[in-house]
Amino acid sequence: MSVTKFFGIILLTIGVYLMFNLYKSSLPMIYGSKVKAKVIGTESVKSKRFTYLYYPVIEFIYKNKVRKITDKSSDVDKNTPNVELNIYYSEKYGISRGFSAVNVIFSIIALAFIFFGFVVLFKSKQKI
Repeated sequence: MSVTKFFGIILLTIGVYLMFNLYKSSLPMIYGSKVKAKVIGTESVKSKRFTYLYYPVIEFIYKNKVRKITDKSSDVDKNTPNVELNIYYSEKYGISRGFSAVNVIFSIIALAFIFFGFVVLFKSKQKI
């Protein structure tokens, strides 16, 4: 196997891996329901840098039941006032706050890896 074929396969693998992780992170948005949530407090966790991280405790109503969940996907200020959020919630997949610029950038990077992986594979002269 030539070096160019190997490089193309590596590019394809990285691109597919990124796309798969983006798909998994968007499952709450795909299969969940959009609900209004309220930040009711914070939960402190000791960080590795001798400080504390404060995760928001979110309360919302889902299927006529009040749910309280700690959102460990992002940290907030310790004195966060009662803020209302729009979140996506699924019992199976958890919560998500929606698409962000990070999701868009990583999807563009993944598509570029996949595209250039195919270009390298089809432009090389040797067969696999």
